[in-house]
Amino acid sequence: MINAMQITTLAHTVYKKCECCNRVKDIFFKLSIKDAKTSSFLVGDFDLCKTCGQNFGDILNIPVSTDNVLTDFKFSKT
Repeated sequence: MINAMQITTLAHTVYKKCECCNRVKDIFFKLSIKDAKTSSFLVGDFDLCKTCGQNFGDILNIPVSTDNVLTDFKFSKT
């Protein structure tokens, strides 16, 4: 079975609108949608918040994790 949808966890969160729930939140995931026949051409993608990304992972039976996502930033002179 060819998997045409892939969820990628971002290394750093981005604060913008989730393309699923339309709320402005930290974006944790990117859902990439590829061509259904070949699964090699990128057709489009969605930026997803933590809740929506985990929900899509459950629906598509794709394991998702936010363990290694950097959400805290510290600006200090060294």
